Amino acid sequence: MGMGMHKVYLGLFLTLAVSAAAMGQSRQAGDWEASLFYKSQSGESFGAPEGPDEANVKFSSDNGWGFTVGYNFDEHLNLAWEFSKNTPRYNTSFRDAEGDPRTISHTASFYTNNLNGTYHFMKGPITPFVSAGLGWSTIDSNVSDGRGYCVPDYFWGWYCYSSSYDKTTFTYNAALGLRADLSNNLFLRASYGRQWMDEKIGRDKPEFDVGKIEIGYRF
Repeated sequence: MGMGMHKVYLGLFLTLAVSAAAMGQSRQAGDWEASLFYKSQSGESFGAPEGPDEANVKFSSDNGWGFTVGYNFDEHLNLAWEFSKNTPRYNTSFRDAEGDPRTISHTASFYTNNLNGTYHFMKGPITPFVSAGLGWSTIDSNVSDGRGYCVPDYFWGWYCYSSSYDKTTFTYNAALGLRADLSNNLFLRASYGRQWMDEKIGRDKPEFDVGKIEIGYRF
């Protein structure tokens, strides 16, 4: 499903949130909150080859999930930890140790942790907001790197598995959105922004458009 369709869903979501939030109560200093969210991440291509050993990687767009735990310092300021997971398909082309061209098509796993600061522009139950944060992402290729491990297992005696090629990199992000507090505890939130990875691959640093729709509980 493309990012264009998600923008349509986002518009419908915001309309419903604004209509429902008339009964809500705004955030208070000292409130903790947690949310679950649906995440849409755009595709990306990077690593244009400049030499025989450099790789091209193309990730498809993908839908994932995540959760947050946050703290409201007052009606405007919130600080939250966010975890999310995506599993996009990817194609990569490269040259092996013998110099022969190779292509792999597989599914990657993105595990992202962010610490995000959010500023709500209004004190009321319906407010636009801006957020920014930093953290790290681990991208697992799910392709074995040839190393194997065995550990004791209660039922089978030993359990053996192989590790895979992965990469952990620093990330930072920014987004705009709208929040609607539907009651003293329940809230909805929607945002659209971008996440950058601080890891140059070839001539490029990967960046992804990210849309999120959340439902949360304040306590």
